[in-house]
Amino acid sequence: MIFTCKTTNLNKAIQTVQRAISSKPSTPIFSGIHLIADNNILEIQAMDLNMAIACSIEAEIQEKGEIVVSAKHFSELMRKLPGENVTIVKNKEEKTINVQSDKSDFQLLLMNEDDYPKFPEFNADKQIVLEDEKIKELIKKTIFACSTDEARPLFTGILVELQDGKITFVGTNKTMEQESSEAMSMIIPSRVLSEIARNLTSELPQEVKLSLLNNQIMVQIDKVVIVSRLIEGKFPDYRRVIPPAFNIKTLFNVKELAGAVERVALYYSDGDYSIIKVSVGNNEIVVSSSSPDVGKGREVIECQTQGETINVAFNSKYIIDILKNLTDEQATMELNTSLSPVCIKPIAESNYIYIVTPVRVVF
Repeated sequence: MIFTCKTTNLNKAIQTVQRAISSKPSTPIFSGIHLIADNNILEIQAMDLNMAIACSIEAEIQEKGEIVVSAKHFSELMRKLPGENVTIVKNKEEKTINVQSDKSDFQLLLMNEDDYPKFPEFNADKQIVLEDEKIKELIKKTIFACSTDEARPLFTGILVELQDGKITFVGTNKTMEQESSEAMSMIIPSRVLSEIARNLTSELPQEVKLSLLNNQIMVQIDKVVIVSRLIEGKFPDYRRVIPPAFNIKTLFNVKELAGAVERVALYYSDGDYSIIKVSVGNNEIVVSSSSPDVGKGREVIECQTQGETINVAFNSKYIIDILKNLTDEQATMELNTSLSPVCIKPIAESNYIYIVTPVRVVF
């Protein structure tokens, strides 16, 4: 195998695909990157047991072939090569490659390409095409709600439903209009959604094609292909979590409340929890917290409340995550009791619904 290509193009493709490689590969071959050169196209692949990513770039192929090389050493070398172009020559007998760029010449040991699994083939049962800006916004506004607790895999992904001409992302709950002839429901791992968002960098409009086959999903974005297992199981009925009506509704400035919560939360820390107390009055919200080891914090912001006054407490991290992802200047907080689910809605983007559960404290 002999090929020449732009150094920056190859480096970018390697950085894209190697994100599929686990920090602790299940077998040594999964620590490698697979390169296949043919018909002036170089395909770069990487995978683990749950996800595979491939990216294609143009290359001048003098001799077709394939190699598998250590991702760690190959990617580090490619990031630091001095030349505009790079030429890679496979030495089959020595089981090495020569990497030549400008006045640099390096030799790297190869892994056995026969041990590398074939990239997943996909004859989809169902397919949907989304606009890049639409899916980028859906991911940004929901992915922070995913759990990182692998013991509860259902909550490490986002439920995506397509029904009645609407697509709904549920980590939080977000609905948008989407043309489709058939209903779909799947739980996409947050890791896959992160890779989708990371690859939506073009200044020109792009299509994101999602294809389903059994318990797998394939995502196509230009020259990048991502294949992953879906999370199996039944996602809890999120509709039952959202109360049908609220007795109390308060209008507030998003930045003011976000800032108050961040500052006041500094005064209470207990592991992963930073509890804040929120007292909703007729025209002001008081955010407070205290800790015998740190001190006390209290801040007041203006609001407009309909209904009775109420005291409620939250894990501040959840509130901050929600407020930081709102682009509206104003939002509402809707409540029933001090311990029932609380709904936060931006005013302009009213099709977003964020539900957070209070914690029990003594006021």
